[in-house]
Amino acid sequence: MSPEEREELASLYVLGALEGDELAAFERELAGHPELAVLVTELERASTILATSVPQHKAPEGMRQSVFQRIRSQTDPPESVRLPTFSFGWVPWAIAASLAICCVLLWNEKSRLSAAIASVEKENQSLVGLIASLDAERVRLESRVSTLEKENKNLQVRVASLEERDPLREIQPVTLTAQPGAPTAEVMALWDPYRRAGALHAKLPEPAPDKDYQLWIITPESKQPVDAGVIPAFSDCLTFTATRPVNQVAALAISVEPKGGSTSPRGPVIFLGKL
Repeated sequence: MSPEEREELASLYVLGALEGDELAAFERELAGHPELAVLVTELERASTILATSVPQHKAPEGMRQSVFQRIRSQTDPPESVRLPTFSFGWVPWAIAASLAICCVLLWNEKSRLSAAIASVEKENQSLVGLIASLDAERVRLESRVSTLEKENKNLQVRVASLEERDPLREIQPVTLTAQPGAPTAEVMALWDPYRRAGALHAKLPEPAPDKDYQLWIITPESKQPVDAGVIPAFSDCLTFTATRPVNQVAALAISVEPKGGSTSPRGPVIFLGKL
């Protein structure tokens, strides 16, 4: 049985127009096809709506009297007053067609609503994915914030430690003693082990034109003294650092070197001071 035949028979079934074998065959189809049962339910609902929406009219009083008089007389009216007869066989088919149209409209509306629901569900899934992504980003940012807070606390502790440190207490004074053949001069130095830098206080006489005074750092970390720079002539104060990192200083020395300085001591050491 084709879908069109099922729809036509469903309309007749709802109107009570099926009898005998046709009724039995349709009821078998109805039992085996759930979608057909849904269609019959929708047709019954539509027929109920149509029946209740048709306005009811009271029969004219003259027609009622005429009918009662005809019953009492038990005779047929004359041919001249006999009312014309009309065939109403088309009414069930018209109602069935109306019901079919209503069902098609309802079915289209149902399809449209199903498509809209599917679209909303798809959008909902997309939003769920977006929310999950935002949650993951929130967790990552919270972890980053926690890490930054820990780093900030560590920095605060370090700053507090530095503020409590007395830099003058750690600075080491060094008196450089004149060696044999050295000029008369007082030479002192200060060494800051934290900054790994120092300051030299000395007023040395001007060296020979082809000579320079050069400062050296003696450290157990190196077999050779480490260059700390050439001392400018007539300089009262010189800040200095080692040309390479030095963690521990054992002594400071000043030697007389060729003009421009040397990479390692070549001339005589004229001042020496141990820390």
